Amino acid sequence: MTGGRQVFDRATFDRQLGGDRALGLQILQMFIEDCPERVAAIKRAVEQGDAGGLQTAAHTLKGSAGYLAAAFVVEVAVELERIGREGRLADAPSAVKQLEEAVARLMPEIERATLA
Repeated sequence: MTGGRQVFDRATFDRQLGGDRALGLQILQMFIEDCPERVAAIKRAVEQGDAGGLQTAAHTLKGSAGYLAAAFVVEVAVELERIGREGRLADAPSAVKQLEEAVARLMPEIERATLA
């Protein structure tokens, strides 16, 4: 937990998969590989002033993180998606910083989960 926010709820993730360990490992590995590009797409959209691109990239990350039961990342992605939808790009840099912190906390947990 981070400030009351669940970083990665392994029990919920496992429950969603119905105990299919191989599928779980595959999904975790895909997230590990894909997440850096999702974050980079969000940062690019902010740098380029692309509100629609920010909304789309944040929505994609939100879905992936939600499937993993990674509530902290989902929470920040929801905010970034809203910022993009509302065109409030001046608010984006602080949310991007929060996203980077959330992902930095999530990735080690997911990597440990692939080894367990």
